[in-house]
Amino acid sequence: MRLKWVWLFVIMLLLAGCQSSYWVLEKERIGEGGSELELYANYLQMHDDVKGYQVFTISEGKKMVVVSLGSSEKDKKLEVSDVKFSPKETIVSMKRKPAPEANEKKLYILIGLDKIEGDLIVQDESGDRFEETDYQQ
Repeated sequence: MRLKWVWLFVIMLLLAGCQSSYWVLEKERIGEGGSELELYANYLQMHDDVKGYQVFTISEGKKMVVVSLGSSEKDKKLEVSDVKFSPKETIVSMKRKPAPEANEKKLYILIGLDKIEGDLIVQDESGDRFEETDYQQ
């Protein structure tokens, strides 16, 4: 009987370690990330030329990375293809896909991260890096 409990504990630890450390937040739920996120989303809709990413701290010290393509690529949308963590850097890889018709002037994606280790790199599938925007919070 005791061996069953040990195995159960080991399995629980393994499953806890396999949990995703990132998520994509639906835009309808942006208010859950705080008012600063909503202000930035409005800022993106008013400024067509903003291309890149911006990092926000949300609840419990978690991070929200907002990545936008700018109006030059308004026919595209972004999807997260991979997130890798190492002690030196956190790499968020994105892929561009055709965008459905949208009522947004400018498309963006909200990526939640449990943590950012080292330098943050946001890049597309070709390895081209997005730059951090000059938005002042």
